[in-house]
Amino acid sequence: MTERYIFTVATGRCGQSSLTHLLNTHVEGCYAAFEEPSPKLRFKGALRDLERHFRRRFIETHELLGRGKVLTAFENGDEAYLDRIAAKRLRLIDAKGARIHVDVSKYFARGLHKSFARACPGMGLILLVRDPVLNMRSFLNRNKRFTLDNNMPDARSNLLRMSHDDFEKGEFYLWAWCEMYLRYLALLDEFDIGARAIIRTEDLNDAERMNAHFDDLALEHSPVVTVAPRNTNEQQGKGATAAASADVDLFLRFRERLPADMRQRIGYLADYDPRKHLT
Repeated sequence: MTERYIFTVATGRCGQSSLTHLLNTHVEGCYAAFEEPSPKLRFKGALRDLERHFRRRFIETHELLGRGKVLTAFENGDEAYLDRIAAKRLRLIDAKGARIHVDVSKYFARGLHKSFARACPGMGLILLVRDPVLNMRSFLNRNKRFTLDNNMPDARSNLLRMSHDDFEKGEFYLWAWCEMYLRYLALLDEFDIGARAIIRTEDLNDAERMNAHFDDLALEHSPVVTVAPRNTNEQQGKGATAAASADVDLFLRFRERLPADMRQRIGYLADYDPRKHLT
């Protein structure tokens, strides 16, 4: 039986692969899972894509990952369904036999987060957060479909409900960045959360900061040795993530849309100046 559960609130494109590596390398008895369950693929070539679609539909399903019907159930407030999916995931987690399980996934806070918090009192929580302009730009470079992993900004389940009729594409990702931050804070307010840490993406390249974060999470660990960023857009052949003046302007316009109380809650934004990317 797993002794400790730690979950990660993340937008995606914010260093999950690097965090997973550091945890698995330096924390004894820890299994850090990067966006699991992942399909166990055996075929190659064209058959591999067919196998992936089949397994995501029937075996390591989108729902167990935190996609698909989970997004609909969360929007509709179907807690019974979400609790069932979380219970299935916990059985898979416990079957791995690790003493400490750290779920490093952008899907956790998309719908299953409250169910896990109810099922795992005292669980640990990490907010893994990247500079919002760079996070937006990284997603735009990937050119993914936003609704694959997100409800729309005006969904009734959101903490930050916004009309999006005139959103530019990048504003959807800026909204998601804010929403994930707010969901992290809401979990702290509403549930029995144990050790917690806010890890900025740049901290992953700073051994001193990562040692301190692991200490805050009450993880026994060896001295952290950082590695080069992993799974970057550049490594995937999609170009380096660099902010342009248009990205900065878009962020400033979006920030003006935010209700004052929401801006105040998001501590990251208190001293954040996106213009630093233009110097």
